[in-house]
Amino acid sequence: MKILIDARLYGLENAGLGRYVMNLVRQLQKLDSENKYTVLLRKKYFNSLKFSKNWQKILADYSHYSLAEQTNLPRIIANQSPDLVHFPHFNVPLAFRGKYVVTIHDILMHKQKGKEATTLSLPKYLIKRAGYKMVFTKAVRGATKIIVPSHFVKKEIVDSYRLDPNKVTVIYEGVGL
Repeated sequence: MKILIDARLYGLENAGLGRYVMNLVRQLQKLDSENKYTVLLRKKYFNSLKFSKNWQKILADYSHYSLAEQTNLPRIIANQSPDLVHFPHFNVPLAFRGKYVVTIHDILMHKQKGKEATTLSLPKYLIKRAGYKMVFTKAVRGATKIIVPSHFVKKEIVDSYRLDPNKVTVIYEGVGL
């Protein structure tokens, strides 16, 4: 199987998401030598990361939540013809039309809204929030499977989006030692 991972959040500067992606990539390399993996990376880590022979990397130096991400990623992914894509964060490009798994870590942005949730002006905030809702809805509705770190997050997503609970799988996040 050809699996593509959007690892653009790789690195500790991306906090918990960056650590999640780092550990996902490291552990999959140790566990799986049969499937073929393609990893999308930002420029910062592109040259320094070395991969097993069943892994390849592609430069995708596009910021998250950007127009470039929305317009360029679907083409880059399509050029690789993966059987499955793993988006380790909800930002699935709206134009992407393939089979994918998405990891949803929480839905805090659903609960934090209004002026206490931003430093942006109200018009900018409303535009950004509308974009967030569209992308998040696409991520959960279009996913083949949704990975979540807890039963609490699973319940929130299933209830909020009226999803089949079987579509959402709890995989606890490990502790890095």
